[in-house]
Amino acid sequence: MAHLDRRNAKPPADVLDRELRGLEHLRIFRRYRKRHFLEFDTAIEEACFWPDTVREEPEWSWSPPLHYVNIPRDATRYDRERDCPDGLCVTEAIPRYAAELSCGACDGSGPQAVSGERQWQAFAWLCHLVADLHQPLHAGFADDRGANQVEVEYRGERLNLHRFWDSALAADRLASGDPWLPAAGREDGDRGAALWDPALVIRWTEESHALASAVAYPPESIISDAFADRSWSVIREQWSKASDRLALILDAALGGQVPRAGGGRPPPGVAQRSRATRKPIRASWRSGFAEIRKADRDWSGELAQ
Repeated sequence: MAHLDRRNAKPPADVLDRELRGLEHLRIFRRYRKRHFLEFDTAIEEACFWPDTVREEPEWSWSPPLHYVNIPRDATRYDRERDCPDGLCVTEAIPRYAAELSCGACDGSGPQAVSGERQWQAFAWLCHLVADLHQPLHAGFADDRGANQVEVEYRGERLNLHRFWDSALAADRLASGDPWLPAAGREDGDRGAALWDPALVIRWTEESHALASAVAYPPESIISDAFADRSWSVIREQWSKASDRLALILDAALGGQVPRAGGGRPPPGVAQRSRATRKPIRASWRSGFAEIRKADRDWSGELAQ
């Protein structure tokens, strides 16, 4: 997986703290590490990117819609009946996988124990989908397929606007040594939330949709430096929010405090969140893996793994 830490933005030594270390109790996670001879943080990153690697496999052929949600251009609110009637979208998948990671399945008449493999997959999907949801064009518009059909030019390269937001801009800025941390002093209301509630995902969806409407589209097909600078600020802030919000979910899930998706009152508990999830969030910002990995090798001079 891509290691995006830079000399001027290296996470603290205890970056893999309680929320992520809690995954060590999953036997399937330990076996996966041993089978592939992976360090803990590398195993985390592999898991977070895994949902993109299985898209073409028959078993997961149904899963691509989980990576996004389409909301009409003239709408400001998410409506499940209109936007995700079959439940196959990022907004509905995050609470479902949070419940599975918490050792309770949401199917059947009541909570059921899930296998270790399903728990591992639930973590992988959670990490990946929380990152996807915070890329604004994953909560974009059906008429241009989340801007996949919008052609732009960035620094002489023709590409679609979705890829600009997914990977091209981040790869360019990280290769040049830009810090990935957002500007200090910004506050996210969910960072102070004591409880994980599945309803929060709707708010996050609507935030990303608002960004897609307001800031994601350049005024001209040739992307200016000014637009790129503004977009990079948005990406960094979204990475930060996604990291803290994933930590909020993991703290509840690994403590067995996740309510069933679609209702129920969140149980009492206090979330202990940190910056621990920033690295996997950045690594899983969906289709940017190959380009960011290349940028990282070019910057650091390391050999490809």
